Amino acid sequence: MKRYFKHILTAVAMAFVPATAMADIQPTATYTDENGDEVSTTDDFTGEAPLHVVFTANPSNLDAGASFEWHFRLQGANGSSEVVRYEEDTEYDFTVSGSTLVSLIVRYEDEVVDSASIRVTISESHLEMPNAFSPNGDGVNDIYKAKDNYKSIVEFHAYIFTRNGQKIYDWTNIDGGWDGTYNGRPVKDGVYFVLVKARGADGRKYHIRRDVNLLRNFNEATSVNE
Repeated sequence: MKRYFKHILTAVAMAFVPATAMADIQPTATYTDENGDEVSTTDDFTGEAPLHVVFTANPSNLDAGASFEWHFRLQGANGSSEVVRYEEDTEYDFTVSGSTLVSLIVRYEDEVVDSASIRVTISESHLEMPNAFSPNGDGVNDIYKAKDNYKSIVEFHAYIFTRNGQKIYDWTNIDGGWDGTYNGRPVKDGVYFVLVKARGADGRKYHIRRDVNLLRNFNEATSVNE
């Protein structure tokens, strides 16, 4: 009888001991790529700075009381760094080139019950400016702007000057540009001057100075984007 009651008491006691916590997570990164398309992935990927990414944990079988930790570990040309966030879903702006290991850890009473990672690689910077454009309204090369092959530019400011040094236009959005006008009126064909000050995600500083040929009577047989 004593042995019987001992088994009963043991069973009752075990009923109040928490079972091992469990969690299944599938961290997902959602961002807009260089083509303007929204991408959601659970795999490693490469992008260009500045890149805004939304990270979601997507947990299942999660026990009450579990906590989340997002670790952003950057390995770049200028060294390493780490940022930690304590939330189920989070957002992060990638502005530095290099490889960042994004790890999600789920803990229950200081015990790690699940973890997963996504590696985000931000490319090195690149920036070029053309030497000519043809704002003649034909829909081809009408705007003077940075070449489309730019990468990971996080700061940008371009200025257009006349040959006499008069500033007639400037812009700070790298996707913007000059339409060949001043105060709303077309300027004359001829040679102008561009000055660009920019910075890449890799820390590279750009100081570009070059002539800009404005050619409205553009001959299609001649390249103006070299």
